[in-house]
Amino acid sequence: MWQILEHRDIGKTCRKLPEDVVRKYELWKDIVFRHGPGKLKEFPGFHDEKLKGDRSGQRSSRLNAQYRIIYRVEREIVTVFVLEITPHKYQEEGAMRSKDKNEFIPAKPHIKITTGEVIRTLRELKGWTQAELARRTGINATNISLLENGKVEIGKKRAEQMAKAFAVHPAIIMFPECEGNAIKKVA
Repeated sequence: MWQILEHRDIGKTCRKLPEDVVRKYELWKDIVFRHGPGKLKEFPGFHDEKLKGDRSGQRSSRLNAQYRIIYRVEREIVTVFVLEITPHKYQEEGAMRSKDKNEFIPAKPHIKITTGEVIRTLRELKGWTQAELARRTGINATNISLLENGKVEIGKKRAEQMAKAFAVHPAIIMFPECEGNAIKKVA
């Protein structure tokens, strides 16, 4: 498991962001915590990429058309430092000021995310329709819709089928509220 540290201002930033952006950030943390930042490449919706120029050594993941997570990875201590969540103007602003490691705190949950929201977000990040997810999991598309909308419980078997299709740990799908707390404890 990876350690995720957020800049101390991230909590304040999250309170001002649209809920869908914060939900994607929570899912981003769950994926990185369980699988590492390399896993983000499997989700085209994150459009994870290296930054260049003044931001060399940092990476960016897309949360929506406007907002990005700016982060850096220190492999020797397996830590991801979330530097900021910012509108997509960061390239115009030049280099951000250097942030001291003392300015980072353990990542914590900023919003509650449901199992249905996790499934829908993962599906959208992969660029799949409900029909495509149904094909990949063997779960009826109607049931996927019911799961995404919180009308039925997921159950262990379905969670495992979904996790296999998305290539993520089943806990990310079954226990999204616990993942956030686990991230906080590890950091």
